[in-house]
Amino acid sequence: MVLERVCTRISTSLRQLADTRAEKIAFTRFFGNPRVSPLEILRTAAARAGEAAAGRHVLIIEDTSEINYQAKALRKRGLGRVGNGTDVGLFVHPALAVDAADGSVLGLAGATIWRRTKPKQANYQALPIEDKESHKWLATAQAARRALPETPLATVIADREGDIYEVFARLPDARTHVLIRATKDRALAEHGRLFAEIAKQPEAGRLVFELEARPGRPGRTVTLAVRFGQASIRQPKTGADRRDPRSLSLNIVEVREIDPPSPKEAVIWRLLTTHSVTTLADAARIVDLYRRRWTIEQLFRTLKSQAIDVEESLLADGEALERLAATTLVAATRVMQLVHGRDAAGAAFEAARLFDPAEITVLEALIRRLEGRTEKQKNPHPRHSLAWAAWGIARLGGWTGYASERPPGPITFTRGLRRFHAIAEGFALARSLQPQIDVCAR
Repeated sequence: MVLERVCTRISTSLRQLADTRAEKIAFTRFFGNPRVSPLEILRTAAARAGEAAAGRHVLIIEDTSEINYQAKALRKRGLGRVGNGTDVGLFVHPALAVDAADGSVLGLAGATIWRRTKPKQANYQALPIEDKESHKWLATAQAARRALPETPLATVIADREGDIYEVFARLPDARTHVLIRATKDRALAEHGRLFAEIAKQPEAGRLVFELEARPGRPGRTVTLAVRFGQASIRQPKTGADRRDPRSLSLNIVEVREIDPPSPKEAVIWRLLTTHSVTTLADAARIVDLYRRRWTIEQLFRTLKSQAIDVEESLLADGEALERLAATTLVAATRVMQLVHGRDAAGAAFEAARLFDPAEITVLEALIRRLEGRTEKQKNPHPRHSLAWAAWGIARLGGWTGYASERPPGPITFTRGLRRFHAIAEGFALARSLQPQIDVCAR
């Protein structure tokens, strides 16, 4: 019931989640109950993601974000240090399951949530990966892969922080690839360094695409020179584990922006992968897969300032806040499923993925009311598809419905979901009162 309320009301405020004082007390006890495991909350979500991912090539997109409670530090207890090492909070490291073909969000395949309570050891680099915080990149991906047993092919995608030798050495198998943006100019098995080796490759062609806007950086069209090749990277000497091979053969794709606005803003991506790359088309496919990583950045924005605002929670205890983080990750993923299901990708899924039969009945009535007289004002998607439902929710969130308007994003869908579920609750209440109304009418 708690998870359902967080997903429907999209809030972390217990006053907004609960209808009565008794419910508020019950919800407080739920988050404070040591027998409630964040792992179980995440496993339930991962099982649903596994069902949606069956038979698909799935991208397992990983990243880390901090949840900073410094503004409410005096009201919190049992938290760790985040960011600058002095603020209090915790970390979340989700693994988002995304369809490789169309970019639709299939669900939350796993996550690691923790509080950093100890300073980094002086010999940190020499420690085995299992004793490092960076083990999250390996453990979360492995757990996510186990949650997707019917997925014939998975590609684990990570940004530069995931450039870890053990990830390349231990994750790939017959059904699992990795694709990670390189940050380290690694030593090669024979001689030389990785970045110099790829720079020696001839330009294979150019790509042009729209670079998404980010806070402090407007979107723009980028033209990139493409190089690709193969490299055998050497196992780092510090912290080397005998279980891992001394060297690994990987494919590398480099894209470098032509005429960037400034050297600081230039797009330079060096992508290491176990996928085969022998043609320009292969390299372009690798770049397209990596660009799907932006989905997890949207998830974090939804989790925090863009929609749910998890950092505004008034829960005090660190363990309770971990349970809340797991719950809100599920809710934020639900919003993202609508964001990425709003167009053709959502037409392939049924609305029943996110809405129960009673809610679909309400959607039918609302969509009929929201549609205009002209074709441009009609819901263009197959009836009862996820895209059909997303059109209705976006309209409730303030979107006009015109294709010429900017596509609805997390904020619009959050507003729409809140309004929809309030209407659906009213609809259910009216139906429950109907027998009494009929009696009074007689």
